Amino acid sequence: MPALTTRRAILRAAMLAAPLLLPAASHAQADGEPLKIAMILPGPITDNDWNSVGYNGLKLAGEALGVDVAYAENVTDADAERLLRDFASRGYGLVFAHSFSFGDAALNAAESFPETIFMAGTASELSDNLGTYSNPDYQGAYLAGMLAAGASETGTIGWVGGMPAPNMLANLHAYTAGAGEVSPEVTVLHTFIGSWFDPPKAKEATIAQIEQGADVLSAQGVGVIDGAAEKGVLALGAMTDQNFLGEETVLTSVTWDLGPLVTAVGQAVMDETWTSENWSYGVASGSVGLAPFHGLESRVDPAVMEAVEAKIAAIKDGSFEVPLDTSPVE
Repeated sequence: MPALTTRRAILRAAMLAAPLLLPAASHAQADGEPLKIAMILPGPITDNDWNSVGYNGLKLAGEALGVDVAYAENVTDADAERLLRDFASRGYGLVFAHSFSFGDAALNAAESFPETIFMAGTASELSDNLGTYSNPDYQGAYLAGMLAAGASETGTIGWVGGMPAPNMLANLHAYTAGAGEVSPEVTVLHTFIGSWFDPPKAKEATIAQIEQGADVLSAQGVGVIDGAAEKGVLALGAMTDQNFLGEETVLTSVTWDLGPLVTAVGQAVMDETWTSENWSYGVASGSVGLAPFHGLESRVDPAVMEAVEAKIAAIKDGSFEVPLDTSPVE
């Protein structure tokens, strides 16, 4: 993460008690009350990663539906339930808990506010007014693995992530499977650094993999691209187009557009058709995809580029389904 973004994150950490409001036009629900949508996020909305995706999705949904939206950023696990309750008490009819670790807080808040719809990024238990939503970026990870194998000159590629949560395990397994389709003999190195945000440690793990021969790495955490750029190898970004972090380093990025999902959930709440389930929008809906290559596509075998395009089409038409594997790894 750039130094300026880090300083902004520190400054915003003191603002949790007063969630920031984004005004927009109101739209009436079926019962005549205007819907308002809120979201709490575990980090800064300027991270060009998980939190930026959440904020951008919320903003796009507000514009598409013509509803008021609000958010709180840099929310800790300890403060999550308080802020969820605060939004619900102020009339926000749909509240997103945008973190893998906010599920229990959302469940508790949902029990106290049965008229409010809550959506948790991960929830071990659902209720009548609590649903969940997933980031099926493992579908994009399969494509990233194909590209990594197609760009590698050493036959060894890498993957560096934070914690071995189911989402991350699915990403790693899909990346490995995609690489294997292109090059059955490819070696895939992987490292979980034990933290969702530790740029120095992520950079250190990246350099360690490069020293073992990896010349293309999947950047599942901030700091990976810095390490790849320093050592002159390629990286694949995540969540947003991260080419600006290394214009000669970031081949492409697996992106996630949360706007369609937040919009669909909001529309369902207004139509009174919302159901408690796992909402998931991936490649087929255009929510998960690949960012532009910014002129670096020449680094990939042309036959592999064609194979990736064909795979995207197969996922969209249903003729290929990316395997969802969340089994533990050593």
